[in-house]
Amino acid sequence: MRFPRWAIPAAAALTASGVLLTACGQETAGKKQNTSAGSAQQVQQPQVPANEPAAPAETASLEVASVNKIGKVVTDGEGRTLYRFDKDTARPPASTCVEACAQAWPPVMAGQQAVQVKGVDESLVGKVKRADGTWQVTLGGWPLYRYAKDQSPGDVKGQAVQGTWYAAAPTGKKAVAKEAQPSQPPQQGNGGGNGNGGGGWAGWTTIKVRMDQKLGMIVTDGKGRTMYRFDKDKPKVSNCSGDCRAKWPIVTFNGFKKLKVSGVDRSLISFIERSDGKPGECQLLINGWPMYYFAKDAKAGDTKGQAVQNVWWVVSPEGKKITTKAGGGDGGYGGGY
Repeated sequence: MRFPRWAIPAAAALTASGVLLTACGQETAGKKQNTSAGSAQQVQQPQVPANEPAAPAETASLEVASVNKIGKVVTDGEGRTLYRFDKDTARPPASTCVEACAQAWPPVMAGQQAVQVKGVDESLVGKVKRADGTWQVTLGGWPLYRYAKDQSPGDVKGQAVQGTWYAAAPTGKKAVAKEAQPSQPPQQGNGGGNGNGGGGWAGWTTIKVRMDQKLGMIVTDGKGRTMYRFDKDKPKVSNCSGDCRAKWPIVTFNGFKKLKVSGVDRSLISFIERSDGKPGECQLLINGWPMYYFAKDAKAGDTKGQAVQNVWWVVSPEGKKITTKAGGGDGGYGGGY
């Protein structure tokens, strides 16, 4: 079973973004690009600090994330929100954001290779020639941009700036705020793959550490359930599906906006999208390694999965495996897992 190969690092707490990232994977998709050249002219610029635009990437990537109160938006391969500009045109495609505007709103540049997409209709992706001769990625004909003030994956500080800049929806249309929904009382989680925080943190991804007398400092969820990593995985790649997944449930990643971390460096936290679960289901990574529970761990503090078949291990706060054998055996779960 192959899974998407990328993950978004949580470089900083997303305290003002309102983002719940749910569609997070990436896979290479070869495609034919629609190419249209458009004219460009200078326009009134947003009042933001001028930063140098990002250098064109070798391969541009378009992903999909879900944003609270907005809905699905398009991001780049690093999780940064992509925007469209009302003063541009889609038919024909043309960018009117140049010079100082392009400093504040760096264009998403088209590289030599085809744009990689995940969750976006390839037929909507194209490119347009800018006034300086470079090529910019378009979606539904609309040129795409980043926002210089978005410092972390998931930030959407550019949304509705001057009433002309909007996050791009996967269809290429602008994403607009949804009507507020009545808040729901917190539900009690069961400590499993969903709602691993429990209590008031139900629906959150909660990561803690605790001292185990035999194993040292190990990583758990908010209810004290031990997390494990699998030697047959690779960084950012899960090789546990089907029967394996039933025995080793994944630790679900519920978005940076619903992430609570204590005792683990937040920069080590990232995630991948699973292709064998419900759409948009994401799995927590620590230091690149997918995280799992052990189905036979019945209560907080159990470490029955430790050293099972010499491929399953509890995890240190640095995301490294702890290979001290604490009576793991195979836990009654054979079959290579």
